[in-house]
Amino acid sequence: MGAQTQEQLGPYRMIRKIGEGGMGVAHLGLDAAGREVAIKVLHPHVAADLKARDRLFREVETMRRVRSRFVAEVLDAELAGGKPYVVTRFAPGRTLEDTVLTQGPLAAHEVVTLAQGLAQALVDIHEAGVIHRDLKPSNVMLVGGQPLVIDFGIAHLVDAARLTATGMVVGTPGYLAPEIIRASHVTQAADVHSLASTVFFAATGLPPFGTGTFEAVCYNTMEGRSQIDKAPAWLRGWLSNALQVDPTARPDARELLRTARALDPASGAPRRPDRTQAMDTLSDLLPPVTYATRPREERPAVPAPTLSSDWSEHSGQSDQPERRRPPAPPAEPFDLRRFVHGSGFVGLLMLVILMALTVMNPVSGGLGAAALALALRAADHYLAEDRPPFSTAGLVAVGHLLLSVAFGLAAGGLLHMAGRLNAGHAESLGAGLFTLGLFVLPGAAPVRRAASGALARILPGGSAIVVSTAVLGPITLIAVIVAVAQMF
Repeated sequence: MGAQTQEQLGPYRMIRKIGEGGMGVAHLGLDAAGREVAIKVLHPHVAADLKARDRLFREVETMRRVRSRFVAEVLDAELAGGKPYVVTRFAPGRTLEDTVLTQGPLAAHEVVTLAQGLAQALVDIHEAGVIHRDLKPSNVMLVGGQPLVIDFGIAHLVDAARLTATGMVVGTPGYLAPEIIRASHVTQAADVHSLASTVFFAATGLPPFGTGTFEAVCYNTMEGRSQIDKAPAWLRGWLSNALQVDPTARPDARELLRTARALDPASGAPRRPDRTQAMDTLSDLLPPVTYATRPREERPAVPAPTLSSDWSEHSGQSDQPERRRPPAPPAEPFDLRRFVHGSGFVGLLMLVILMALTVMNPVSGGLGAAALALALRAADHYLAEDRPPFSTAGLVAVGHLLLSVAFGLAAGGLLHMAGRLNAGHAESLGAGLFTLGLFVLPGAAPVRRAASGALARILPGGSAIVVSTAVLGPITLIAVIVAVAQMF
């Protein structure tokens, strides 16, 4: 990562820089016994704040009580010298944020493992009388498939102002609980909200409260406008409970862990709210997320939700003026690299193979494709949390089937009438387009959703996806060549 430093700091030897943020620099180091540790050194301007040092000292003493295999606990700290630093357990691996952004959402069983590990971490943190306050994907490492909470954020200890006069923001608003944004009384329930937001990101690859301006994301958070419908159906109930706007309506860490252990991608997630309560924490030295300001005239017309420069308790809900909704956030840009490395690409290859087989054998191929689509639709209906009546779902399925038939017949007929294909070849191509329509025409979302869920369970990780792509790639190419050769 960084250049070799080999600087001695107390009993620790710093090997190289592994991260830097607004509060300080993180180094990989070795202790006196030669064990690897993470050493976080405060910037000089931060170290000069005596009030911050005193608060940080008390927070470190508190954090030393946290003992969990899912938390990179504080091992040592020197806050009195000219170069204050904190030493934590070093975790070799990648952050959850980096993993999802480069490889796509986690598989279903990995999401369950993540939820259970993070919930256990929260139980251990809260039992030590601490609130993390800054749980987010960049603060979670994946080590051997298990999550490890690596940082506890110190930004709010050094400078309580989250939103400065210049509009620069320290932290990630999409993962802050509503009460933190409002600067209301913060309890351990805030960590439950942040944990659910982090698990949502892991399962979908999307920010839980959309994209857009800082104000729009914060508004969505405070109004409870999460994108929960984009999460897997089996996870929505669990997420919904933890993402309640009212902190007292959320389950506490122990209840969250209990329900996380009951999560089953093949069924549904249990639902049960509960309550929780409080203390304070420490912060990370990883680079803060910075949101640039926009000219005033471009901001939404709504009164922007702001973050208080004072963490003291105050109310702030009933006497606020009515606010209009901010503009809808822009759609997520398509990331080709992430798509190719995800299970969606495997699904696309399988669809092309199915279309080619249907072109080669229209009757049996078409019937097989229709049966598969209906089975996937039935599975999605069974696993859905808010299922429509069976009669309604049946009518939708029949309507979509007829639409696919019409699409295939129309496309094949037009090509035949244009003189491009003879009647037999037009029928074969129409059958192939019928298969395509089963998965892509309006109304096919349940089919695709169920197919994605099945692939996530069949392909448990990146290596399985790579192997599947390597096997299916040549098969797809051969099937397409044979189907095209049959047409001409």
